[in-house]
Amino acid sequence: MATAPRIYQFPRLFRRLSNQKQHFTKHFIDLRESKSYRMEQQSVLVPGLKMCRELRDDGFEMRSMVVTAEKEPHDESAIKHPAIDVLRNPDAFHADKYFVCDVDLTRRILGTASRPGRHEIFAEIKLKEEYNQIPKDADRLLVFDHVNDPGNLGNLVRTGKALGWNAGVITTGTCDMYNDKTLRASRGLTLKWPHVLVKVPDLVAYLKERNMTPVVADMLPATTKDVWTPSNSNISFWNFQGKPQQLPERPALILSSEHRGVQGLDNELRVSIPMTQGVESLNVSAAGSMIMFELNRLLRSSSL
Repeated sequence: MATAPRIYQFPRLFRRLSNQKQHFTKHFIDLRESKSYRMEQQSVLVPGLKMCRELRDDGFEMRSMVVTAEKEPHDESAIKHPAIDVLRNPDAFHADKYFVCDVDLTRRILGTASRPGRHEIFAEIKLKEEYNQIPKDADRLLVFDHVNDPGNLGNLVRTGKALGWNAGVITTGTCDMYNDKTLRASRGLTLKWPHVLVKVPDLVAYLKERNMTPVVADMLPATTKDVWTPSNSNISFWNFQGKPQQLPERPALILSSEHRGVQGLDNELRVSIPMTQGVESLNVSAAGSMIMFELNRLLRSSSL
């Protein structure tokens, strides 16, 4: 009499998600797809071992941990890293709940753009309230005005944090900081980058209350009389409105979609990257990164 083939027994701690109609499957899908649901739940989905581990080490609370594995693996060897690591040692990723699902359901939950592997892990991470305010010692701010591409937004946050621009302001019209594409582009940094939401009509007053100088990244006009390029600089300032031509000590760099441009800030200082003829504009992520780097260099030189 033939014996039944062996089937790996998952730890009882892990509940099986098998279809999209289950409560927690729908919950995870809604977290990825709906900004309002994320805000209501105050949590986001984070894919991948590296991001989950970094957020764990930074003290973020995990509400759920999910591993990807086939429905009936013949033994433990059929489950690979990183899923098997979590199954063997769930305490390494302490969570309120643990789940397991197959790769097809993982792809539905995370979206095909995230390209989850057959042994992927992902977590539901609780947002931290401490990142919903600007630190008092912030001396440089990034301001995103109608930056509606999540990849650009995530790249700018990642670059800003790398260059010491450690906080920011989001205006209405900018895409969600916790959008799955934004999270991936920033490598999870949007979760721990202090920022506040300010309406455009209130923006200048908000910045000036903090003694910040609004500096709008913009195209250099064909004709203007007050362009000032600091010595050995790769950026130019203009639109001084009769004020002294000098570096802002506490800049708030305002970046907008290259298709839309900044609206309603006509009286504020402008900064531009000189470009050769035939180039209409730069991608907002590329332009913002260059300006941040150059402002850092100029401010460092002026303080010597």
